[in-house]
Amino acid sequence: MSDHASSMLRLGVSVILFITACVTAANLSCQLGSALELRSQQEEQSEGRISRTIKVETPQRIKGTQVIQTIRMNLQEGISVQVDGLEYNVYSEPFEPDVSALDASSAYAIYPQRNGNGDITSVRFEKLGED
Repeated sequence: MSDHASSMLRLGVSVILFITACVTAANLSCQLGSALELRSQQEEQSEGRISRTIKVETPQRIKGTQVIQTIRMNLQEGISVQVDGLEYNVYSEPFEPDVSALDASSAYAIYPQRNGNGDITSVRFEKLGED
């Protein structure tokens, strides 16, 4: 075989290999793009579930007199109550807890604490600033 024919054969093989490499790279690029798009959609759906599960809400505002009533009712049910850091739990005097430190005319925010089943396990109250 002549040098010219040998060079042309090498050139032909090189072109075929180059085209094959380009097609393979394009195919892998498409597969990677599809995989990244699918992963992005999964994360968006996951974030949507998380935000629906957490669902941050503003706390309910109640009066101090309602806080006093809630303390008495919840302690009879065995649910501990915390008001501005002061703990009222099932071990305190359940029928007449000392609520003299509470301001009946103030507004309080209520934060119920729930277990995995959605049952209230404890309740926390915080005195709100004066409006």
